[in-house]
Amino acid sequence: MRNKKMKVIAGALAAATVLTAGTMTVAAEGRFSQYLQKLQDEAEYTKEEALDIAVEDAKLDEKDVKRSRVELDYDDGKLTYDVEFYTDSEEYDYEIDAKTGKILSADREIERDFRDIDPEAEAQYTEEEALEIAREDAQLEEKDIEKSRVKLERDDGFLIYNVEFYVGNEEYDYEIDADTGRIMDVDYEIEDDFLSEDTEGVEISEAEAEEIALEMVPGASSEDLHMKLERDDGRRIYEGDIRYDGMEYEFEINAENGKIISWESESEWDD
Repeated sequence: MRNKKMKVIAGALAAATVLTAGTMTVAAEGRFSQYLQKLQDEAEYTKEEALDIAVEDAKLDEKDVKRSRVELDYDDGKLTYDVEFYTDSEEYDYEIDAKTGKILSADREIERDFRDIDPEAEAQYTEEEALEIAREDAQLEEKDIEKSRVKLERDDGFLIYNVEFYVGNEEYDYEIDADTGRIMDVDYEIEDDFLSEDTEGVEISEAEAEEIALEMVPGASSEDLHMKLERDDGRRIYEGDIRYDGMEYEFEINAENGKIISWESESEWDD
């Protein structure tokens, strides 16, 4: 009789546990639903409008999009839509400000065909032509570009140009097939932390920081260097990299005293 009572009690406890767990799950789902609703109430644009902005920017029709996903969340304190969609051969990723509809970043990648790759193939396009292809795709004039860099590399068997250029606080990165001139990958980003006008706490000029960095790489020049002023944990630093003679050097320099905070180097041919 005692065993029977114990089984009944154990069953009741188990049922209560399941009920409690179920209640907690429902409560959690309810809170999450409320959170999503709060985000949507704060947004000035809907998910559908965010997707339309991205598709229009990509110069596509709605029928070209095979599948898509749109998520709303906070990113660095800003309410944004992460928009992802696919065509037959391309993947697009956008970050869109949910309150202004402004495109904060965009990435386009073309699926590559790995057949018939010639490891001895040479570039059929020059660095100048690769930069022009990228500039025209970005719908910019030559005078708009403040600084640019083009590097010929081999990636997954493909000979490609890595093209990088800047317009104000906007950064553009392209991968262009050096044999066909085809754009393989595009990345566009607005740098909100770009501090070209905010120089509070800066004692070392950009020219002085550039000189400090170049002294570490004999033979390199300012054309091999890219650097920008940023805020990191409340302090001003110059963050940049130097690409020279098959090597890439990444560095951080304290903008207050010129001290090198970090320095890393690796071969540009490393995976």
